[in-house]
Amino acid sequence: MPGRVVVLNGTSSAGKTTLASGLQARFAEAGECWFVIGLDDMFAMLPESWVTYRDHIGPHADEGIAFVLVDGAVERRVGPVARSVLAAYRGWVSASARAGLDVIVDEVLLDEADWRGWLDELDGLDVTWVRVDCDLAIVEARERARGDRMVGVARGQVEVVHRYPTYAVRVDTGASGPDEAADVVFAAISSTDTIT
Repeated sequence: MPGRVVVLNGTSSAGKTTLASGLQARFAEAGECWFVIGLDDMFAMLPESWVTYRDHIGPHADEGIAFVLVDGAVERRVGPVARSVLAAYRGWVSASARAGLDVIVDEVLLDEADWRGWLDELDGLDVTWVRVDCDLAIVEARERARGDRMVGVARGQVEVVHRYPTYAVRVDTGASGPDEAADVVFAAISSTDTIT
């Protein structure tokens, strides 16, 4: 039997990684083994020469991925190598679920090509999309506090990240704590209702 997929979609620093850990812990307490796959896991494996981020300018980032600050917001520029990384990431999620693993996905969905890729890869699987919201001022404060993120990444994502999916559940990690948000998602996994 294929596994289930829960996609946590929201801007960078919205609290998805913390939510994924809390949700995984709740499933473990219920005797269910869930595997967590995050977008950052894939890009962490890309050689630095194919990445531009903060002060680091990769000489091949035009083929890979570049985060460029433009008017206070960070634009993500994706080259052919990064497109292949994104396809491999979606394929990893799909293959894991089709192998029988239940999967929690830590996602930042930013364009229609990625959305179409998800639809293709997840076709026929039991998938729950979770909208992870957080007020931009809170997210930007988190970006500054973390020190490892570019301030402006979330600002560049906030208008597009929720454009494509239809959601079964929504959480606001700025209005609720991580435990409460994980409880909401855990309780809603079996829901068939959707919200936008």
